[in-house]
Amino acid sequence: MFKTRKLISALTMLTALVFLISGGGCNKDNSTPPPAGNPVLSVKMVDAPSGYDAVNVEVIGLEANLGNGWTPLALDNTGVYNLLSFTNGNSLALINGIVLTPCTISELRLILGTNNTVVVDGNTYELQTPSGQTSGYKVKMDSQPMIAGGVYHLVLDFNTEKSVHETGNGKYMLKPVVTGYLQTSVGSITGTIYPVAGAYYVEATNATDTSGTYINQINGQFLIAAVLPGIYNVKFFPNAGHIEKIIPGAGVVAGQTTQIGTIIIE
Repeated sequence: MFKTRKLISALTMLTALVFLISGGGCNKDNSTPPPAGNPVLSVKMVDAPSGYDAVNVEVIGLEANLGNGWTPLALDNTGVYNLLSFTNGNSLALINGIVLTPCTISELRLILGTNNTVVVDGNTYELQTPSGQTSGYKVKMDSQPMIAGGVYHLVLDFNTEKSVHETGNGKYMLKPVVTGYLQTSVGSITGTIYPVAGAYYVEATNATDTSGTYINQINGQFLIAAVLPGIYNVKFFPNAGHIEKIIPGAGVVAGQTTQIGTIIIE
């Protein structure tokens, strides 16, 4: 019942952003003020729910390959974050807007520190990372031209359920699985359940994609973010004393939020 999104690619909590431009590399624009009409990029991170109590990772940097080697990009937020906080519509803003010259973006690399832990049944364990991964991990995404005057919002969709691996003897390893999407290329599904205690998890599924999130147990609201366009069956996982419910035919359109209203859980 956890999100099992297919379009996800590794990130040991480090990502990789490759900007390629035909005929040359794209660059950060450091002029003051920047030339009018250059593309502006923002990056935020969201997470798919998992069965852990917490997955804490230390975010320390972000680098971009601008066609002539990796270039550090200043982050608006660094530190140790519980990835499970970035579900149900919440996100971590990594970059709130950086000016680039026109280019094509295809990869990102996010750099993590060593202060990474997982909490399982109230017990905290160190999250080890594979050796040789200090330079970061690449996030795969479809190439996207960034044209003059464009404003681009990139979502890094992290999957903790697939990223944390128990290796035995109380040891855990972090092999991040993440996919990058332009916010305009994906949609979302939102709604409310009644009664609030009727269900705890909601999942949207079709033949190629599955996405889900926990339902807010205080107000019954939910938001399944970063859903690829298509038609989905929306399944509600009931709490004790209630019955599973499936809402068929929920259409998702890129760049839009599909509102399925108030769902009665019997």
